[in-house]
This record gives sequence, structure tokens and C-alpha cells, in this order.
Amino acid sequence: MFNSIESYLKALKSALKEADPALAQDALWDAEAHLSSELSALREVNPQISEAEALAQIIPAFGAPEEVAEAYREREILVAAALRPTQQAPQGMPDAPLEPWPSFFGVLKTPKVFTSLLYLVMALPVGIFFFTWAVTGISLSLGLFVLIIGIPFTLAFLGSVRMLALAEGRLVEALLDVRMPRRPSLLPEGKGWMERLKNLLGDRHTWTSLLYLILQLPMGILSFTAVITGLSLSLGFMATPVVALFAGMPSVMLWDGNEARHPILLIALVAVLGFFLLIGVLHMALALGRFQGLLAKHMLVQK
Repeated sequence: MFNSIESYLKALKSALKEADPALAQDALWDAEAHLSSELSALREVNPQISEAEALAQIIPAFGAPEEVAEAYREREILVAAALRPTQQAPQGMPDAPLEPWPSFFGVLKTPKVFTSLLYLVMALPVGIFFFTWAVTGISLSLGLFVLIIGIPFTLAFLGSVRMLALAEGRLVEALLDVRMPRRPSLLPEGKGWMERLKNLLGDRHTWTSLLYLILQLPMGILSFTAVITGLSLSLGFMATPVVALFAGMPSVMLWDGNEARHPILLIALVAVLGFFLLIGVLHMALALGRFQGLLAKHMLVQK
């Protein structure tokens, strides 16, 4: 028997303690939304009904916490198996191992490498936006806090931080293949502005999301610079034979400083070096993508 929605959510969270935190966040949000909606519907018919009495009518149809937790775990396995039919353990489960690292040349046929490249290239403009939003919001919140408008503005800003965290999570899941929440984190409720602000300020997820937005700028600069520099060098080296064919044989400075004209063998070696450098850049992109996914998983999922 549950006396409140909050007690049901605590029991559901306990039942999902071994599940992926992102899965637990989705399940808790869905349960809170459903129970609140059903409770409101019952109170429209019978305004005097207590929350405990209403839950006694709602829960048998919705399911006990253990039943709901098991249903979510089974659905996660089915979805993961459908998306990754060759994978032994679904990535959405906490004990699932990381995908095997591809072989040196196998990286060329790994789709996740190229989606990671796309994410890393996008990291700079996204990081600039996140950093600007976070710093501007912090500055205005502190400046306006002494005024009446300061409290609702701070609430709106912190709420936007949590929504941006959800949007970033969806991008991470789409491009980096890391299970992230598909529902917002439960927003702490309060009876008034001050209580709601206190709940938001006391929620760890608010601050980890804000810190993540700020860190995205240096991370974006590092990722963008590394990827663009690596791709430019490798593709430039690989294009040397094409340049030599259509623009005339270039002069290439050898290690001893002597000029050698028409060094066909040396041009071929430069192109081969560019190819191997490209393979190295792809491995680097995969490593950076995995690190970014682990960082997002740690900071953007409500514990």
C-alpha cells in the first residue's frame, strides 16, 4: 500500500537499482506522469478522495514497482537486440561490456567511427552555445537575485539547463551510441517559488548538468582542433599524387635538406603516410567519442 506518488517512485527506483541509470530515469518519469494524470482524473470525479485511496485504484492496473521495473528491463533488452542483432549483451544494461575495439584497418568499416567524427566536429559550435548560455544565465541569475524577478528567472534558467542536458543526451545517444535518458529528469516540485528553487538548488543533477555545459567549450575546442588538424594533414598527404599529376611534380625537401625534383617514390611514400595517418585519426576519433560518451553518461543522467 502506497500513501503517495513519491513513495511509489522510491519503491520503483529501488527496484531499478541494478538497471542502467538512464533506463531508471525514463521509467521514473513515465510512472510519475501516469500516476499524476490518473490521480487528477480521479479527483475530478471525487475531489475528497485521498492520494492513498486513489493509488489503491490506480496501481493494480499500472503495476507494482517490481512488475514495472521488470517490464522496462525486458523492453530494453528487446530494443537493444533489435538495434544490435550481433551484440551479445545490450548496451543499455549496466553490465554490458564496451564494444570490441576494431582492428587497425577495421576502423574503416565501423559506422560508429564516422558518427563520432560528426559529433566531434559539431562539438565546437555546440560547446560555444552551451558555454555562452551557462555563463550568461549564471551572471544574470546572480545579478537579478536581489530583485523579485530574480527567483523565477533563476528557476527558468536552471530548468533550461536540465532541458539542454536532455537534448545533449539525445545527440550523444544518436551519434555516440551510448544509452542516455529519453525522458527529462524528475523536476523537484514545491508549493512556492522559494521551495521549488530550494529543491532545484539541492538537486545534484542540476549542478552536474550545468558543469557539463561549461566543460563543453574546452572539450569542443580540443576535439574540433584534433580532428580537423588530423584530417587536414592526412588528406593533404594522400592528395599529393593527385596534385603532382595535375599541377606538375612538386619539389620535396628531403631530410638532409637537399632538393629532389620529381621524387615519384617519395610522393608515393607521402601518400601512404597520409593513409596511415588517416587510420590513426579515425582511431583517435573513436577514442574521443567513447570518452565523451562516458562523460555524458556520468554527468547528465540523474542518479
